[in-house]
Amino acid sequence: MGRFIEVSHPVAAGMKTYPGLPEPSVEVIMSYDASHERYHDQAEFFIASLHLCGNTGTYLDSPMHRFREGADLAGLPLERLADLETLVVDCSEGERAIGPEALAEAEVRYRAVLIRTNFSRFWGTPEYFNEPNPFLTADACEMLVRQGALFVGIDSLNIDDTEDWSRPAHTILLGAGIPICEHMTNLESVPASGGRLHAVPIAWVGGASFPVRAYVITP
Repeated sequence: MGRFIEVSHPVAAGMKTYPGLPEPSVEVIMSYDASHERYHDQAEFFIASLHLCGNTGTYLDSPMHRFREGADLAGLPLERLADLETLVVDCSEGERAIGPEALAEAEVRYRAVLIRTNFSRFWGTPEYFNEPNPFLTADACEMLVRQGALFVGIDSLNIDDTEDWSRPAHTILLGAGIPICEHMTNLESVPASGGRLHAVPIAWVGGASFPVRAYVITP
């Protein structure tokens, strides 16, 4: 059995993921105490509903997030979401704009490419929203498409420069059917290669984005 490394943030009521998006909330449908009557004091249960935006915590974008006719979450093949060989590209000491030169020596074909920037260290602080976020350039994304990446993740606020309203990284990657995972974390604990990523959202028909509990299994 390999080692399991968590690379996603827990979801908690009131947490903030992106400015302007609603924060998750919890509604208790049945409390432990209220359940006693229903179960004749022989057992107790807790049932609650979680109300959240699809873009909460560490989440996965399907092509539908960017394109009206793109595949939704239910339409994504599991082969692009689970048991993927990982490649972690360490860009933590480089420029904010991550270009193709950062990927020049990387073998990305048939792999989940995880871009490590260490920006996740700001998670839960005002800096996460106020500091300029690291991002992938259009040229880098085109290289990932050409070279056959299956999945791309990043431990940053956005895979795009949030000041570029055309969102080229989303456009290029999702246009090629490559799922994107944003707000990852703990990538410094994942070896450069040899791990297996699992980042499967619910099969939501008509859903564009949804949180995942992403993890990497290392040998």
